[in-house]
Amino acid sequence: MYGDGITIWKDKSNWAGQLRYVHPDGRVSKFQRRRKSRQEAIAAVKELLTSLQEKEKKAYNLSFQELLPEFISYKQATVRSNTAADYKHQLELYVIPRLGKTKISALKARDVIILLQQLKDSGLSAATVNTVRVRLSTFMQYAVLVEQAKENPCRLVKGIKKDTKTQVQKPWSKDEVLRALSCSKGTELELFLHLALFLGLRKGEILALRWGDVKLDEGYIEISKTRSHRRVITEDGELHNRHLESPPKTAAGFRRLPLSSPLLIALMNEKERQEALGRSCDSDEILLRGAKGQPLAPSYLTKKYNAFCDSNLLRRIRIHDLRHTAIVQALEGGARLEEASQGAGHASTEVTQKIYAVYVQRFASGFTSVLADRLGQDDAYPTGSLEEVG
Repeated sequence: MYGDGITIWKDKSNWAGQLRYVHPDGRVSKFQRRRKSRQEAIAAVKELLTSLQEKEKKAYNLSFQELLPEFISYKQATVRSNTAADYKHQLELYVIPRLGKTKISALKARDVIILLQQLKDSGLSAATVNTVRVRLSTFMQYAVLVEQAKENPCRLVKGIKKDTKTQVQKPWSKDEVLRALSCSKGTELELFLHLALFLGLRKGEILALRWGDVKLDEGYIEISKTRSHRRVITEDGELHNRHLESPPKTAAGFRRLPLSSPLLIALMNEKERQEALGRSCDSDEILLRGAKGQPLAPSYLTKKYNAFCDSNLLRRIRIHDLRHTAIVQALEGGARLEEASQGAGHASTEVTQKIYAVYVQRFASGFTSVLADRLGQDDAYPTGSLEEVG
C-alpha cells in the first residue's frame, strides 16, 4: 500500500497501480493504471486521484445559481408549464438575489429563516413568503435527489404566521344578488353574472366556455376547461405572460350543470347581442368576448365588473367571491353539502364545509333549533325536581 488508497505492484513487464477511491456518498470504486516504471505508475494513479477529487468537489459544490437551470428543466418535464414558470419566476426574483452564489451543500436552516424574515421585512405578504419557502424546499429536495445536498434544511423551518387580513370579502346577501342580476340585464355583464351566481363557476371556467359547451337540447352546460393569464417559459428560456387554456386541476372540476330558466334567458340574450354585432355563435366561439370580438381578457373583465358595482351602488366584492356567494346561497336555500360540493367542482365535501360553513347561518340555526326542540320541552323538567330552599 503506497498511501491514499494507492497500491503498487509489478505485473509481468509493467508496473500496476490501483486506486481505491471512496466517494462523498460512501460508494467505493477501484481504478487501475499500468506504466513501464514504478514511479510512472505511482504518478499516473496520483494524477487520477487528484482528477477525481476535483471532479467530485466541483460536482458536489454547485451554487443555487448553477443548479437552477437544471432544476427548471426537470420541473418542465414533471409539472404544468405555467407551474414550472412560477418556480422560475419566484426563485429568480426572491431566492437567487440572496442565495445565488451560496453553495447548495452549505445551506442551513438558519439561512432559510433569515431569508424568509428578509422577504417579510421587505413588505411581502405571509402567503407569498410561505410560497417561496415551499419553492425553495422543492428545489432542495431535487438537490438531495441529484446528490448536491445531503439534506433539505427547509423541512425544519416552519412557515411565516399568516396575516390576519384577508382579501376574501363577505358574500353577497340574497337581496344584493337579486339587485346585481336586475341591474345587469341588457349589459355585457349579464351572462357573466348569471354564470357566476347561478352555477358558482370560477372566473377561469367562465372565460373558457364556448357555445359548444352549452347543450341546449340536453339542458346542461359542460365545464371541462379553464382559461387564465399565466407565465410560461419560452424556447429561449425567457419568461412571458400568455393566455392559456388547460383542463381542471382535479377530476372533480369536470362537471355538467343543469341550465336554469334565468340562465337560459341570459344565454339567449347574449346570443342576440353577439349576432346584432355581426358575430358568429358557432360551437367553437368563446361565450364572453371583448369589444372587438376577441376572448375576454381577465383584466378587462375585472375592470368592467368593478365599474358595474360602483355605478349600481353594489358592495364591491372580488369576482371569486361571486363563487362564494353562489355556494353560500345554495347551502342557505337547503342544498345538501354533497350537492354543493359536486356542483362547485370541489375534490371533497370537506373542502366545501371548511370554506363555507362559517357563512351559512342555516347550519348554526339548525343546531340550536334541534337543541331547543329536544331540551326545551316541558317534560324535560320533571315536577318536584327542584327543592325550594330557605
